[in-house]
Amino acid sequence: MTTLTVIALFGSYFVYLTYSGQIDKNPLSNAILAVSRPYPGLSNPKTVTMNCDYHGKKLTLSETLYGSLDNYYKNDPDKKSAYLKNQESNFVFSYSQDTTVKDVSSKIAAIGVENGLDKDQTLDLGACFLQSIPYDNDKAQKILGPDFSKFPISEVIPRYPYETLYDFTGICTDKTFLGAAVLSDLGYKTSIMTFDADKHMSLGVGVADGYGSYGTKYGIMELTGTGFLVGDIPELSSGVGLAINNFQTIPKLNSDNTSQTVQVKLSDPSNVISVSDGLSYGRIVQRTAVRTKLEELKPQLDLLKSAYQSAQDVLAQIETKLKAAENTYSVSPGSASYNAYLQVYNNYQTNYNTAQAKINSYNQMVNLYNSYVEQYKQF
Repeated sequence: MTTLTVIALFGSYFVYLTYSGQIDKNPLSNAILAVSRPYPGLSNPKTVTMNCDYHGKKLTLSETLYGSLDNYYKNDPDKKSAYLKNQESNFVFSYSQDTTVKDVSSKIAAIGVENGLDKDQTLDLGACFLQSIPYDNDKAQKILGPDFSKFPISEVIPRYPYETLYDFTGICTDKTFLGAAVLSDLGYKTSIMTFDADKHMSLGVGVADGYGSYGTKYGIMELTGTGFLVGDIPELSSGVGLAINNFQTIPKLNSDNTSQTVQVKLSDPSNVISVSDGLSYGRIVQRTAVRTKLEELKPQLDLLKSAYQSAQDVLAQIETKLKAAENTYSVSPGSASYNAYLQVYNNYQTNYNTAQAKINSYNQMVNLYNSYVEQYKQF
């Protein structure tokens, strides 16, 4: 067998392993990869800084990353195969030579120690830092929009954790994979929760029996929005995929601020994929009673707000009639036109008082809800 024949055979074998997703599962392929795709030198540095407002403390975490290594991850030969085969856990990945994610995890742990936090509080701190990474609206619109299939894979494929840190942006997949990597390094049991019907993904964190989300052994940990704790089930902003935190204080209504973002309730997970074994998060037990009360009050708030908005719609229709009656009277003054105007005006006044009463009912419920939110924020 000639040298050229051997090279050709090795080349064919390498291509087969690359596209079959087995490039890292074979010692021979690793040897080929080491020669054909050597680990890069570190060049084109940049620093990213994550922020966290932890119970009034403004904390920061900075990490230096490199364009050369980011490009190496972006061109990883296994990436496309893992994406096409829905091998989500394969994206919780770092090269053995790269300690970036471990360094971030170590910095989170060190900040936790500096601030006297226990393990679970340090997990909350870590989630807070990761939630501060901006949401990638452009990528989300491509994936959630009607033209998804027209975009090249390179524009919609998930990021490895390093890429998310380097690009300093991500959608649900990107931030979930980064979160799984970081919280695994912090020693916790983690999983990936997929919600196919909603085109969404969240991180799962191991919790005590009976406290898991959706009847699983994991509490959902949402990272696309801010302020979420383990077990807080989000709603999604319709058409955008950004998680909305319903465990924050809600502003009171007046007649000028009735607009709202359309929220979509998250369905049950399609799949729960184990990523790592480790510690269970215990703080969920302490705050379950308060969160349960918030979850009970939220539908009542929605009903009261809907009732007010319906009253406002009726009021707007009567206001149009009132202006017409007023115009008729000004053009043709007389007892008939005045009585007609007076009848519409009285109807308007009655409906105005009804709308105001509904605002007051809603705002009273908001006060109660926000009192529980303040309790919840103490955790």
